[in-house]
Amino acid sequence: MRGRRGTVALLALALLGALAGAAGAVTATGPDPVVNAWPEWPYPTTCGSLPFDPVETFSGPTRAERGSRPSEVALRRFLRKDRWAREYLPRRHWRLLAENRRLAEFASGRLSSPYGPSIVSFLRRKGRWKLSGLSDGCTPTSIVDGEAAISWTLDPRRPLPGPESHEIWIELGPGPCSSGKSQNDRARKPLVWQAGDKLLMLMRLRPLPPGGYTCLGIVEPPLKVQLPSPLSGLRLYDGGTYPPGNVVGTWREQRRHASRRSRP
Repeated sequence: MRGRRGTVALLALALLGALAGAAGAVTATGPDPVVNAWPEWPYPTTCGSLPFDPVETFSGPTRAERGSRPSEVALRRFLRKDRWAREYLPRRHWRLLAENRRLAEFASGRLSSPYGPSIVSFLRRKGRWKLSGLSDGCTPTSIVDGEAAISWTLDPRRPLPGPESHEIWIELGPGPCSSGKSQNDRARKPLVWQAGDKLLMLMRLRPLPPGGYTCLGIVEPPLKVQLPSPLSGLRLYDGGTYPPGNVVGTWREQRRHASRRSRP
């Protein structure tokens, strides 16, 4: 999420996203089609600070900008009066993701769009709701026991795991700033569950001790993960987000990029 001071930094992406958002405002109304493909989800998710049930939320109405809650009134005022919002954000079809006494988060757009739905958040200060953040897109992240999932992909340097595979090699995605400490060393045992012919795996990191950390990154080798049973033809997905990530599709894309880079 970004504060209002970061609005200018969003313009480059917003110029592309807003055109798609404005064109797709009508089609973004009502339940999100992703819910039909994934009608159940075992964990709450978040698009910023507050957890919410992704199935319930994205099955719900898309008219928060017409609501009577104080936070919804603040959203409507922002969309109507803010020059940047009028130019770059959808005017209609917003849904309330979550709200507590201090914070309210809204989303507009489809989960299946390249960057996910646009997010606007409001903070309650001295009894009034004021804009506190903007995001050009979000893919809801799963939360387990208060810990956010970390994305992962299959190691593109190895063949795709077959039906008899009971272990896979993965690469972890970006995590919290850690001053260059290994993410592989902090990886928790994966959470694995089945949904029809799909096998979903969720990865988390053990939290770091309290303190300040720089965002220095390191290049780590692939991490070997043991599955509870062979794949047996099940399709493998990253359960750290809703909708889950298609790791096989990502693997193929990574392989294509690798082969192009290796050409003389």
